[in-house]
Amino acid sequence: MKVVQPIYAGGSYSIIQTVYQLSRFSGLGSNLEDTASNIAQQLGPILDDALTKNAQQLGTWTRVWGPCVYQADKDCTGQSRVSKVADNVMYAAYNAQADCYVVAVAGTNGNSDTKHNWYDTDCLDNNVTNTVGFPMGITPTQSTNPSQSNVGNVSAGAALGTTNLLNMVDPRTSQSLQAFLGTKESSSATLIFTGHSLGGSLCPTLARWLYQSIFDVMKWRALYVLPTAAPTTGDAGFVKAFSALFPQTMINGIANYGFWNQVIWNQYDVVPHGWTNLMNVQPDTVQNDVVWDYVKDQSCQTLYGPLTGYKGLDANLVYGAIQQNYQLLPDPNPYVRLPSQMFTPSPLPAQPSNFLDFMKTVGEQHTTAYDSFFGVSPTAAKSKVSLMSASPEAAAPQAVRSSA
Repeated sequence: MKVVQPIYAGGSYSIIQTVYQLSRFSGLGSNLEDTASNIAQQLGPILDDALTKNAQQLGTWTRVWGPCVYQADKDCTGQSRVSKVADNVMYAAYNAQADCYVVAVAGTNGNSDTKHNWYDTDCLDNNVTNTVGFPMGITPTQSTNPSQSNVGNVSAGAALGTTNLLNMVDPRTSQSLQAFLGTKESSSATLIFTGHSLGGSLCPTLARWLYQSIFDVMKWRALYVLPTAAPTTGDAGFVKAFSALFPQTMINGIANYGFWNQVIWNQYDVVPHGWTNLMNVQPDTVQNDVVWDYVKDQSCQTLYGPLTGYKGLDANLVYGAIQQNYQLLPDPNPYVRLPSQMFTPSPLPAQPSNFLDFMKTVGEQHTTAYDSFFGVSPTAAKSKVSLMSASPEAAAPQAVRSSA
């Protein structure tokens, strides 16, 4: 594995802690409901405030592009449907001391208004039944594809989400991310893409679409990706193509989580089990499966311990939800996880007593367990982990709630 020296941004946090926190800030607008442009206008000062208040830990970072907000006006079948929330969010920040740019992609919106917050779950997170050729199948109107052939495949949801990001235009600079980064390329500057959960699945796809040759990568001093808690979105061809330009890298002097270009994931987090190891992976272990040993109306084993309930109700609910997601997958399953670093949380999650207890643990292991692992202060960003229940207003067969 390649070894590099750490980047110093001027704060008390390591560069990995810093980038992870910048990633989580991208979700600070989840409670906002308005038009996309108005949400972006409100979110900008919120991000600036977060950067300023956390400067002692992060160093001095300045928002230089975005935030840009995508908001859906159609459901997954193309029928008119209004979203009033930020369905995709992305911004870029710059640290002069390190000459470092960070592009942060938000995860699934955590707004509890399911009437208007449906797009991420229904059209991106669980849109995995079909795959799209990468990168030629991603055809944004605001960015120019630098490639001429496919190297693999990604999920239809990942392709759609990446398209949304590539079509964003910053109202302040009137530039897409591709155009903006093109003006900042330098042999002295570092560029990092990051995101958590849905953002963690989209940031590698985005980075690999924008930078498709070693000559593109060499326009920067260094180019890295830090995805966390990410579900799998590509096949073996995509993984090979990604790893060729973004090799597994270790950071000298940063223990436990000092890695670039690898998914950092909690083995007790349900979301990164999608879409490679939700169930039916042998041997039955926490790393391999979310549920196993199911006996209808009696019990099942979960990654947090056994569940039963009155007439097996809790076991039926958990197993049924995971099985429903599992059935979305093509046969054979094409998905292959990117190179990754798995961690075990401390303390370990307690055995759930019922379905609601299980769901509470799912949420904790997808969010606060990462904050604890990285040793950072929790953000106020909302997140949603709804892999366990079907979307009541889903407009397409892919619409089963997934990740945050």
